[in-house]
Amino acid sequence: MGAMAERAHIIVKGVVQGVGFRPYVFTLAEALQLKGYVTNTSEGVIIDVEGARVPEFLGRLTPEAPPLSRITDVVVTNLPPHGYPDFGIRESIDGKANLPFTLVSPDVSVCDDCLKELLSPVDRRYLYPFINCTNCGPRYSITRSVPYDRPNTTMAPFAMCPECRQEYENPRDRRFHAQPNACPACGPRVEFRPRSSESGLEGRHAIEEAVAILRQGGIVAVKGLGGFHIACDARNDEAVKRLRERKRKSNKPFAVMTASVDAAAQFSIISEREKDMLRSNRRPVVLLAKKAGHGLPEAVSPNNRFIGVMLPYTPLHYLLFFHPLGASGSEVTMPHFQALVMTSGNLSEEPIVRDNDEALQKLSDIADGFLLHDRDIFMRVDDSVVRVRDQVNSERPSQNSELSFLRRSRGYAPDPIELPDEGPDVLGCGADLTNTFTITKGRFAIPGQHIGDMENYETLKFFEESLANIKTVYRSEPAIIAHDLHPGYLSTRWAREQEARLYGIQHHYAHIGSVMAEHGLTGKVIGVAFDGTGYGTDGNLWGGEFLVAHLDGFERAGQFKYIPLPGGESAIREPWRTAISLVIQASGEKAGDVLERIGFMERYGEDRVSQVMKVAATAELAPLASGAGRLFDAASAILGVCDRNTFEGEAAMALEALTREGIEEEYPVELDAENGYTVVNFGPSIACMITDMGHALAREVISTRFHNTLASVVRRMVLDLSERYGIRSAALSGGTFQNLYLLNRTVKALSAGGMNVYTNRKVPCNDGGISLGQAYLVRERLKKAGPPPGRTFEGGPRTEPGA
Repeated sequence: MGAMAERAHIIVKGVVQGVGFRPYVFTLAEALQLKGYVTNTSEGVIIDVEGARVPEFLGRLTPEAPPLSRITDVVVTNLPPHGYPDFGIRESIDGKANLPFTLVSPDVSVCDDCLKELLSPVDRRYLYPFINCTNCGPRYSITRSVPYDRPNTTMAPFAMCPECRQEYENPRDRRFHAQPNACPACGPRVEFRPRSSESGLEGRHAIEEAVAILRQGGIVAVKGLGGFHIACDARNDEAVKRLRERKRKSNKPFAVMTASVDAAAQFSIISEREKDMLRSNRRPVVLLAKKAGHGLPEAVSPNNRFIGVMLPYTPLHYLLFFHPLGASGSEVTMPHFQALVMTSGNLSEEPIVRDNDEALQKLSDIADGFLLHDRDIFMRVDDSVVRVRDQVNSERPSQNSELSFLRRSRGYAPDPIELPDEGPDVLGCGADLTNTFTITKGRFAIPGQHIGDMENYETLKFFEESLANIKTVYRSEPAIIAHDLHPGYLSTRWAREQEARLYGIQHHYAHIGSVMAEHGLTGKVIGVAFDGTGYGTDGNLWGGEFLVAHLDGFERAGQFKYIPLPGGESAIREPWRTAISLVIQASGEKAGDVLERIGFMERYGEDRVSQVMKVAATAELAPLASGAGRLFDAASAILGVCDRNTFEGEAAMALEALTREGIEEEYPVELDAENGYTVVNFGPSIACMITDMGHALAREVISTRFHNTLASVVRRMVLDLSERYGIRSAALSGGTFQNLYLLNRTVKALSAGGMNVYTNRKVPCNDGGISLGQAYLVRERLKKAGPPPGRTFEGGPRTEPGA
């Protein structure tokens, strides 16, 4: 008599839909001669399996799972035998009544198998720009609801032909239940339409025409995975200048796309880790150091040591590089372009365009032609942007991730961040610059994709549509909204219009909260929050902050000395104005002479400089700011590196570009202590910088000494606070820490001082991470204390409760 049969009911949660999980389970069960079934539900994948080798099945289920899957939980219940005749894959079940949820896969780049078929003349999908399989292709951007099945995606209008249907229904085929599965006979189609034309070319002729226009120096709007790109030949100086004039009108760098890592290596320096990131199936834009004599036009990435590079991630992108041209249609062995500019297809400060009609309307003044297709984009998702950090020498390298986000979007959204335990549903609606939102559900925080700057109605609508989608997919209805304290933020005003309980969370406390959320920190930390400006509880603009932070609140234990911003927003756009304030603070009555000596009178005119000096002394015209970003701006202007920000952080980036390794000197600062509260005065640093300028010291040396000073200040302040409060954990966040020289030097110094150092790894350290911090801090408070009294909680004058 054989061994007694065993039976298990298994619920697998995580990213397990649309990633080939069911055929994997089917194949594993057949190999072990087990019976039962597997099905998708809105709660996850449910497996009912019986047979003698069920224990072996359970042991192999997670370790051998498909590469795109991400299992977060496996719940096993033993059941009496049922007597299934075979193992099958059942139709999906949507259990909306019980409000379960499952995790949705981000969009994934085309895989090597599909790419090989795309470029193989004998394959039935040869040159078909929508080739995909279970291991690749669109996911989040086409998903209207869960379960992730074709009727719930924008592929619903395309009925599969018999051949595609056979693949789709065969558990042994790599296209089994690949929801976007299609071919030239039954799937989406591509069209090229010249500007101001109502008709164009279709199919292969459409791609040939787009390539021809690009090779002639034209500009083409290309419909991608999560929205439109605007493309031109990155080696064509006139084309790049024309694109910058038509679209950007600022020095903000363009991203470029290359056919391969080898092509990118012709103009950039690429480490092995960076190569891995470029080739990963998430395909972010990776910031790479330019090679000397790189050969790309300066207009691609002006005044910048770095360039953002990505590899193609859709079949259509690959065809722009490799589509055969002309009547012969011979195979292309060398790509048509070394690199293409691929910048977001949008108007200034508006969300990326996703619809054909919208593109034709809004981008017609920019593009010479449009490469369109008829597969709708449900969720617009812009490209993610990352940097690979240098490995910092530390006894705790696991806490210092090499990867840092500047923008978290396509390929990563809506990947969840796992939290230590279950908690209530909360919405963090972020700040106004580089906005994101985050919802919490169960033991997950789910950050949405990059929204952009909340400056207009279009961006607000994008925020609302993305939020509505995530709430639907994750079955979340947060009754509590966390928002920034700034009363003028559009995100704050939106929160106050909702029917929900509100928590106001101070901006820099939320920055530190984002690091705590990522690392599951629940105890006290010393938070170092450096950015440009954020609304403080005293009504001033904070940004150079040392906080003793915990889940119940924070104490502001130190700050950079306030300086006036002459003209407020004008000073942020024109850092030379802030520089005048800093020189006044450093030089007093001699400020005029000093400004004359460093060339300000000649550069800006004596009358303008005099007027700005008067404005700086007028409180109502010059709000006080402690921002590290404003300090970097001023130093950049004083050195004559950059005196105008045509985009956020430009002056600070230009200053960082001058830093050099091997310089250890730093400048003096004053630490003024009053009742245990420390104010950092950089006046002596500025005075010494100006002296060095007078001695004609190289700007690279001065910039590096300035950066070293900042890192040294952080070390001194944190170690002092550590000694005073008995805290050994430090959390660094805020947009200023996008500066890799500063971040790496600071982490190294703190680690050498015995601190446990935590930084952002899963969300950006800039304001794109604010929403995670907001949601996490409020969620943890609610777990302990319940909802706040009344409708709104705003925090105190310098501390929040519990500090």
